[in-house]
Amino acid sequence: MASNGPEVDGGTSVKVECQRGSGMINVSIKHHRRIGKVHLVFRDAKGKTLYVEEGKAMTEELVRRFDKGMFPKGAATLSVQARDLDITETFTVQ
Repeated sequence: MASNGPEVDGGTSVKVECQRGSGMINVSIKHHRRIGKVHLVFRDAKGKTLYVEEGKAMTEELVRRFDKGMFPKGAATLSVQARDLDITETFTVQ
């Protein structure tokens, strides 16, 4: 499990849960105000882009689930970009 630790930037947090016994990667984004347009990018340890998703969150929270089978095992990063949000989290696919 990876997260950016305590909430920062007035209440922003990104949590990536990738547990060995689960076939899913859970991503939870909480922000102190409406997120709006959001851009998610998954990359492997070498920086190769594995998956890109763009969407819109009209609330302060966005929860997404991804199939772990889409990603190779090993270290990976998730970059989350929105209007006033730019956070990168590192996690491991096991």
